[in-house]
Amino acid sequence: MTSIARIGLLAVALTFGAVSAANAVHERVYILNGYTFSGMPGVNTDELVAKLKDHAGAHVTQADIDADTAIVAKELQARRLPGRLFTSRAERHGRIWVIFDLLDPDAPRRRFWAAGQHLAAQNFEGVSGISASDLAAATGLKEGDPLSPEKINAARQAIVALYAKAMPGKMVSVRGRMQTHGKGELTVIWIIAEK
Repeated sequence: MTSIARIGLLAVALTFGAVSAANAVHERVYILNGYTFSGMPGVNTDELVAKLKDHAGAHVTQADIDADTAIVAKELQARRLPGRLFTSRAERHGRIWVIFDLLDPDAPRRRFWAAGQHLAAQNFEGVSGISASDLAAATGLKEGDPLSPEKINAARQAIVALYAKAMPGKMVSVRGRMQTHGKGELTVIWIIAEK
């Protein structure tokens, strides 16, 4: 083999190695604490977790989370559960909880939102340890804001993420109960409980 061919092969190998290393640097790796599920009535979540690719303690990337999301979506479809699957993560110091939420856009509550509800107030009940003002700030909701199922879900996930950061290792469940008032106003009562 001529020296020019060797130099060409060496250049290709170095370029491939540099591209692989660059991709590896950009892929963030987390340590998986576990999974939480909501909006999946009748689903045995322990059986569902057993089918997932990764388990507590595993090193995962966003690609791994996406693969697990595809598995959950396939299982929900097999069970004929309608709705839209949302996946989020609560992270602190490189450790994450992966959160799967199933929202049913065809549920009767969807018609309720079409009326154009606005936030009158939000109250917090249950587990303490984080001030109500910090919880309210985490939701991102302000008095007078228009509400939708997506905004309520995002606010719920923000509360879960705040707890994950403030109290690593403890998981909480968060439910929102709506209380209607006249003129299209809603009070959201967040019910927070340790799992």
